[in-house]
Amino acid sequence: MSKIVIIFMSFSFILCQPGKGRGPGGQYQNRMETMMVWKLTDYLNLSEQQAEKLFPRMRRHRVRMGDLHAEEKDLFDSYLSKIKKEEKISQSDVNAMLKKMESLEQKKSTNRIDFIRSIKDILDPEQQIMFMSFEPYMKQEAQKGMKERYRKGPDRMMDKGKRRR
Repeated sequence: MSKIVIIFMSFSFILCQPGKGRGPGGQYQNRMETMMVWKLTDYLNLSEQQAEKLFPRMRRHRVRMGDLHAEEKDLFDSYLSKIKKEEKISQSDVNAMLKKMESLEQKKSTNRIDFIRSIKDILDPEQQIMFMSFEPYMKQEAQKGMKERYRKGPDRMMDKGKRRR
């Protein structure tokens, strides 16, 4: 009897472990990254050797960009918390925030340009141009997909066997 209780408790402990959360940094981030790698490989027509060199470098770049985005979020959060606490915000606070935002945007831009320059040993010139156009291309494709899904409506989606959330 005690063995059954121990086994049952072990299974319940294992099954009750929290998974990755949804949203940024959660399970969807991994899916998005996988999809982006697949789309970029196809879009640039990357060889296996190019992909092996490009994607680790790209992940490091994304980490650096993520740090800058987190810094930007912290900046906004600090001022938004002052507003929620109904503290007075002066024009000098706004000017200071604008200056910090300008600095962060400059860092992001410099980081992106430096990264693109750093991949010239991996990608040929045509692929470099295509790489620079990839982000706007992906955004356009995502918007197109969302518009198509929106136009279909929930009834048509149900016909295809997809359940509505």
